Amino acid sequence: MVLPPGWVQVGFRTSGGPVTSMDMAAEALSVDRIRLLRAPWGAFNAAKGDIFRVRPDVNGDLWVEEKLEASGWCAIYVGATSDGPLQPLNERDNIVLDKFAPLGVTGAGMFWIAVLDVPPDADLAAVRRLLDEGTREGWWDYRELCVTDAWNAAASP
Repeated sequence: MVLPPGWVQVGFRTSGGPVTSMDMAAEALSVDRIRLLRAPWGAFNAAKGDIFRVRPDVNGDLWVEEKLEASGWCAIYVGATSDGPLQPLNERDNIVLDKFAPLGVTGAGMFWIAVLDVPPDADLAAVRRLLDEGTREGWWDYRELCVTDAWNAAASP
């Protein structure tokens, strides 16, 4: 894959499951620092805009070592239920992202899954209410990949 100037490919080691790592493009800030342009699919404690230290392995591949600076964004993994009311989904649609767009939430999705990039200035209580409503209605299940104190304080009733 050819990356635009100023971008590098970085790897995240994952914890458990059949996948042990995942790669993504990131903005290179220096030889050992990167900024995420979106939240990674399966990495916990990583969100859009976060800055990480990276280190090359013996092959020159860059691996994320530690978070240096949190951006204030939250990352939420959402998976539409396979037999829920949002079906059928196809690869051109991501109804999950569409549901959150009016709240200023962006993200990346494919088929029935999405990772939401929740900005620090979003109405966090409204985002949490929609996540909880969707869970109650059988639309999706979700898990928090990276959240802030503000997110925790905005708990849905």
